[in-house]
Amino acid sequence: MKWELKKREAPQGCGSTAMLEFSDQGYRYFPPKPNRWVEGAVRWLNKAFILPGKGHRISEVVVDNPEVVSAARAQAGKRLLFLPNHPTHSDPQIMTEVLRQMKTQGSFMAAYDVFLRGRFAAWCMQRMGCFSVDRDGSDRASMKEAVGILKSGKRSLVIFPEGNVYLMNDSVTPFLEGPAFIGLKAQKELGEETSVLAIPVSIKVTHLTDARPAVNQLLERLALKVGAEINQSTDVLVELVRLGLLAVQKVLSGLLRSLPEGAEHEHVFSTLRNVASEMIENLEDQLDIVPAEGEELTNRIRKVRRKVHSLRIADPPTLADFKARTLAAEAMVAYRLLTYPGDYLITNPTLDRMSETVEKILEDLRSEPLPPLAPRRALVRFGDPIDLVEERKNANDRSLVTTLTKRFESEVQTGVDHLNAENDCLGAELFRQ
Repeated sequence: MKWELKKREAPQGCGSTAMLEFSDQGYRYFPPKPNRWVEGAVRWLNKAFILPGKGHRISEVVVDNPEVVSAARAQAGKRLLFLPNHPTHSDPQIMTEVLRQMKTQGSFMAAYDVFLRGRFAAWCMQRMGCFSVDRDGSDRASMKEAVGILKSGKRSLVIFPEGNVYLMNDSVTPFLEGPAFIGLKAQKELGEETSVLAIPVSIKVTHLTDARPAVNQLLERLALKVGAEINQSTDVLVELVRLGLLAVQKVLSGLLRSLPEGAEHEHVFSTLRNVASEMIENLEDQLDIVPAEGEELTNRIRKVRRKVHSLRIADPPTLADFKARTLAAEAMVAYRLLTYPGDYLITNPTLDRMSETVEKILEDLRSEPLPPLAPRRALVRFGDPIDLVEERKNANDRSLVTTLTKRFESEVQTGVDHLNAENDCLGAELFRQ
């Protein structure tokens, strides 16, 4: 089989969210400046041109159970906290269309580096009601804004609790606790007479057409990047793991590191986790961070990132720039290594999962997002609204944030599983047939 490599344009559109990447640019807060005329125009443009365009290729957005939002609005007005998963670069645009269909105005909390990509994009986002957040710092202005939006009842609030794009549409990654904290704080300040409803949102993006040739083309592109050739006689999953390991080795070599000898297909994901663990321990030693006993690696690398971020934006600098950049690069690689789950593709090698995995490896190798390969459908399902008045009555404040966060995550995963069970698109078919 031959693959012709074609040049593709990068995704575009206001509100586009970054791939799994960190930003240490100087932070300034971008407040929301909602304008109903601009918001209406951008929503129309989003539906007519941005979503179906080259940057997203979303042919349609199908909401499975819109009646959930209608009932929630009847109970709580616009004091709704939408909590969607973040599997693709198109999720902000998908949620914009969802809110349009629901006839609901909503503000998005967005990573501040997105606002720095261009003045016009920042202007549009602010007029859409978006505001910035420093994900790696203590951003009191953003927290205050989010709480204020829920308290005012003029607009709903959308936060992606995963905090980043992970390109794993069928598996939700651990939620951050910030959204639960924001919702509970707003509810506490409102009292028991007015409810804030948290609504888990499950997004599933699936291929409408047979994108196997495009995925094969992308696999060939990966092979070229790592200086290898595709073995057409080998199982495609085995080849993908081999090329993925070569990609990891190429990235690690830039940090004067390497994979352990004998990394094999059967143990590849435990190998990646062990390498990440070793890198995290080394970073903690250099940054004088003492992890809690039994603390998960994901939480530990987030603490490392926050410390590195604070050092890189310090004025005056407290660490040599080269050293700070090296620490940031190592933290980024360790974080990415942890985002490769061991059985995601192997247990169910669908077209969708194969496409995501190849894209993820290439994006991590290039530190640059890729445009979608083929037309897609976005399926959206709302979970049961969670009344934060009732939650505060029935639980201890100290543990409630953690408990609610786990519940949000579980509800979104349940919704994704439901959408997968009903998915009749070609993306749900096995990649190899």
